[in-house]
Amino acid sequence: MSEQQADKLDPNSLGYQRIKMLEERLSRRGFIGLTAGAAAAALLAACGAAPTATVPAAKPTTAAASSSTSSSAASSSAASSSAAASSSSTSSAAATSSAASSGAASSSATSAATSSASSSSASSSAAAALPADAAAADQQVYVVHTGLEAKVLDFYESVYARPGIADLWSEPLVRLSKDNEIVPGTALSWKGSEDGKTWTFNLDPKLMWSDGNPVTADDFIATFQYGADPKHAWDFTWYFQGVMVGWDDAIAGKIPLDQLGVKKTDDHTLVIQTQVPAPYLPAMLLYSWPLSKAALAKSGPLYNTKPETMVSAGPFMLKEWTKDQQLVYVRNPKYTGKMTPAFTQIIQKVADPKTDFTSYQNNETDFTADPAPAELKIIQGDPDLSKQVYPSLQDYRTYYLFFDVTKPPFDNLKVRQAFSHAFDRDTIVKQILGPGGITAYSWLAPGFPASNRDGLKDIQSYDVAKAKQLLSDAGFPDGKGFPKQTLWLRNENALNQAVANALQSMLKQNLGIDSDVSNKDTKLFMDSLTAKPTQILYGYVSYGMDFIDPFNMLGVWLSGGRHSWSNKDFDDKVKAAASFTGPTDQRIKMFQDAERILVTDCPGVFIYHKTQIQLFRPYVKGDALTPDKSGNASMHWPDYTTASTVPNGLYMTKDVSKRKS
Repeated sequence: MSEQQADKLDPNSLGYQRIKMLEERLSRRGFIGLTAGAAAAALLAACGAAPTATVPAAKPTTAAASSSTSSSAASSSAASSSAAASSSSTSSAAATSSAASSGAASSSATSAATSSASSSSASSSAAAALPADAAAADQQVYVVHTGLEAKVLDFYESVYARPGIADLWSEPLVRLSKDNEIVPGTALSWKGSEDGKTWTFNLDPKLMWSDGNPVTADDFIATFQYGADPKHAWDFTWYFQGVMVGWDDAIAGKIPLDQLGVKKTDDHTLVIQTQVPAPYLPAMLLYSWPLSKAALAKSGPLYNTKPETMVSAGPFMLKEWTKDQQLVYVRNPKYTGKMTPAFTQIIQKVADPKTDFTSYQNNETDFTADPAPAELKIIQGDPDLSKQVYPSLQDYRTYYLFFDVTKPPFDNLKVRQAFSHAFDRDTIVKQILGPGGITAYSWLAPGFPASNRDGLKDIQSYDVAKAKQLLSDAGFPDGKGFPKQTLWLRNENALNQAVANALQSMLKQNLGIDSDVSNKDTKLFMDSLTAKPTQILYGYVSYGMDFIDPFNMLGVWLSGGRHSWSNKDFDDKVKAAASFTGPTDQRIKMFQDAERILVTDCPGVFIYHKTQIQLFRPYVKGDALTPDKSGNASMHWPDYTTASTVPNGLYMTKDVSKRKS
């Protein structure tokens, strides 16, 4: 998901929601001390289910190295994955995902927080020992669909032009566990300075590239410099704006790239300097997959798009990329890291997203997600398919309408408020989304830190009479004189096209406003959205977290970011909360005050919070599909990448032989 120079991606393929969640997020802050139990209880309550018992939120502490646990956002313990048999969940109402465990509390900028890998992380780089029901190694082949126009394989080349499964060629500094805990990746440990502005990461000296070179701090430095190079024009440059020292000036071409705040003290010690106290930085560095400095120099930035030039320090390598047909990944025989995937091969068949569910029904693929409304009805009515459903909150994604508030008619607050009251979200959920979403009247999804769903619900409530009056007060009684609108969509799947068409109908019925719906390809949409000034007057899009902190979500609305809206009071409140290192409840209140400004000023109309409907074949099992601490069983974001522990937690049983070749 990015604002990048990519073509449209497959909205239904594996990892599409992961890629979309990477989108142009103009926010980036670390983990907060909200426990998984509290998050789960909040979501269950919002979905109408009985809440589970909550655990008191952890307070920020100085984290000491431990052989088993870590106690702050800047601290981590190594993840261990068991190959337990999975259990399917069919209740979307209870689809929860742990927001932040007690091991993911925000670190005090003055605590010199440290992190160390647990002794259990010293697992073998070979494939994990498989359970008795596992298929043989040569049958550990995972088959999925991907979109029609993937161009690259590396995050720092292009976020939006990658296939559904990518990011397996190196390991980021940190990973995210199934319980949303930050655990070691390439960095075995890390420490923040007293002022929270200098972060030191100790890299695993055992990691090697497949060309025989060691993974060193120079690779990370080269990668960050490439991302900041204005000649590269990376589609994700916003991510480190306001965070990394020198980043803003580097992307603007004002300083040489070697002045970026990423240095080394030796080959395996990386130092990152931040512009402000940044206790969130370790969580933010989930997106830090390094490129090989040597391969960049030898073969150029696209070296991983060809098997003959690929250089991998991750568990997989590219074996084949037949354009418009398939990509094939195989295990990297020279991998020296700690991940233990069972899959020996991954095949991504390039296909029209409209065929995803049919292929899954025909036993041709192992996974599908986000079924269309008609397909969802088939699933719910089929006794076998309904047992293969894994509902997941994934990245706490919110779908919403947005406006260019600098141009008429949306520069008028009353017009925006009229729109906010014109849509019957309950009907959209009941008739279209089903278990695929819950109503949204505010930005932060239930279960996400600082979510204030109940406290803000009345501001954008469904109220046709109020909507009509506001539109009349704005000078458009019964919609008379209101210019016809075109609602832009970003390469949406059938489900969200249906939602958009419903919004179009409600706008006409309730306010007398005519509009069209236009589903654009991803590149055109993102180029138009992020143009300065923006070229989209009225659009429908989604946004999900990069890491679990209110700043990460609210930051997308900061002035100069994704949208044209600018509000100094909102900016000041969000930024103050982001760097606040005092009591968690005070920080939460600061973010909630900021969200109230956002919801009231209506630069966006919030429609629903997504619940991803995943389907896995019964022969796909493993710890990744067993319940997390909050009880949710699903593949958790960021899905099958080295930034997660998912690859360690999936395997094929012997029943994989039933899949059609």
